[in-house]
Amino acid sequence: MNNIEKIGDLCFGCRSCEQSCPKQCITIQENDEGFLYPFIDMSACVECGLCLKKCPANDVDVHRNQPKHVYGARNKEDASIMKSASGGISDVAATYILNRNGIVFGAAYDDGLHVHHIEIKDTKDKYKIQSSKYVQSNLEHTYSKAKAYLDQDRFVLFTGTPCQISGLYAFLQKDYENLYTLDLICHGVPSPKLFDSYIQYQSKKLKEPVTSFDFRSKEKRGWATQYKITTEHHTKSDLLALDKYGKHFMDGDCYRMSCYQCPFANVNRVGDLTIGDFWSVSQTHKEFYSDKGVSSVFVNTDKGQALFNEIKDDVYHIDSTVEKALMKQGNLVAPTKYTSARKDFYKNIGSSEFFENMKIGWNVKARIKRMLPKKFIQFIKNI
Repeated sequence: MNNIEKIGDLCFGCRSCEQSCPKQCITIQENDEGFLYPFIDMSACVECGLCLKKCPANDVDVHRNQPKHVYGARNKEDASIMKSASGGISDVAATYILNRNGIVFGAAYDDGLHVHHIEIKDTKDKYKIQSSKYVQSNLEHTYSKAKAYLDQDRFVLFTGTPCQISGLYAFLQKDYENLYTLDLICHGVPSPKLFDSYIQYQSKKLKEPVTSFDFRSKEKRGWATQYKITTEHHTKSDLLALDKYGKHFMDGDCYRMSCYQCPFANVNRVGDLTIGDFWSVSQTHKEFYSDKGVSSVFVNTDKGQALFNEIKDDVYHIDSTVEKALMKQGNLVAPTKYTSARKDFYKNIGSSEFFENMKIGWNVKARIKRMLPKKFIQFIKNI
């Protein structure tokens, strides 16, 4: 069998194979859990092997680099950093590319709160791709669109999880001088079907449709892991660890199967830049801590360093090390572990009572943390 079917559960769902097939015999469909996988019309397949050649899971060593430099960084613009999950560095990079008539690709909600990768051409639309979305983004045909812009000599910044960036390079089969990539430190991704079920559950509880969802709101507690749900007449926020969706995301028992074997859960990075929360900054660089958020920025390529050099005047930054940035970042050391809880997690995902019946336990540590003042929590962290 010389086609994409041999990849099986190792598939990342990036859709490179679909966009590469010369016979257009590959379609992307949801499995029972709601994750996207390729399906092949065998009557049309000629087993040319191009889908495998352009599959990132079939060659995980494409465009891998060890970090050349590590920074702690945060956006100088308060409005921007407060809309970002951590230090707002990807927003500064996006601004740089857009101001040069470039295109930026990133994950955004549509009107139904489904997450897709979209293209941004104007700085006024940057807000759409700001902050974290803890669900797998549907890449659709963004690889093909990015290639078209690159072939027109337009600057392109493509942001996403490491497997999504790896998929882009596998699809392109080369690097472009005008292409910049930014991979995010990733724990793993739940299915879109799970998130859709959760939004329906919250809409039912709040008795009106959820209109917006922020996984990393900074409004009440600053830089932390607190979500915010908005409807026409209600706003609800709490720690992710005390939410049914958030708790299981943080426990890692609802991820795509390939996440538990993730070849990118290390410091051998695929993007020109790698960005994530600098969770250990209050211990490693106390003077640089900000409750507005701090990003760790891994510069992995010369091109990544050139991009950072262009944006560094718009960010506060400090030199750091790989070792310091690795603290409290387990997914830069190893993949999330597969547990027995994952085995049957999606068993009744089609039921309207799925979230009503879900348990999250007492989670005493999170409940105590919720009651403590923000300044006291930071004091404890510092000592």
